[in-house]
Amino acid sequence: MTALNVTTLDGGVAVLEMARPERLNAISRDLARELTEALDRLATDAATRAVVLAGAGERAFGAGIDVRELAELTPGERDEQQDLMVGLQRTLSDYPLPALAAVHGIAAGASLQLALHCDLLVVGPRARLGMPELGAGLPGILGAWLVHSRVGPQLAADLLLTGRWLSGEEAVAAGLAARLAPLGEERATAVAMARQIATRQPDALTATHTWLRRLRTQGAATFADAVATASGALHAANRRWEGSDG
Repeated sequence: MTALNVTTLDGGVAVLEMARPERLNAISRDLARELTEALDRLATDAATRAVVLAGAGERAFGAGIDVRELAELTPGERDEQQDLMVGLQRTLSDYPLPALAAVHGIAAGASLQLALHCDLLVVGPRARLGMPELGAGLPGILGAWLVHSRVGPQLAADLLLTGRWLSGEEAVAAGLAARLAPLGEERATAVAMARQIATRQPDALTATHTWLRRLRTQGAATFADAVATASGALHAANRRWEGSDG
């Protein structure tokens, strides 16, 4: 049985649904592998302009690493699981297409990390976002980096060291999420946003998306860096306009 459902919608949007609701969509080795393969495939699909990551069922976006599976693995298999998870996060961290996460219910640990690698988070009023790794005896290194890079050291320390949970409203207020959707409309809102993004001129969208990714993952850039990047992108736009009827 597949752990992932991939649906191609009109408007250039693909939805990747983590489909393990009986385990609160916890990330197993199979799910990590299928997600990575699907993301790689969609990245080279000319018809796909944006992707939405979501979770099946009503209770959770994702509960983190599947600790039940983890407990049954040998040390070598745990290393494999870790490598799969890191590979999945690397894929999302440098993804060439705009990616959105539709978060309802629980988004914990490694599952929240996947959402934070996306460009935009849409959360619902019953969302609960947390990094409870320390409570399970696991280090929270990747989660700490992601929250710190998004919103700074204080909230990162609070979430990682105390294990407290954020509501959807708190996540938006803190800048960890972009929009608070009505209850039950988290995925529809993310899809509508993805469709809007997909209508943008491809070259301009790619340039802007790449720059936003750089700002988030590599830290602050100077205005001179922005000018240099903008000059190249605008010169390319000028050539397009010159060849257009308008």
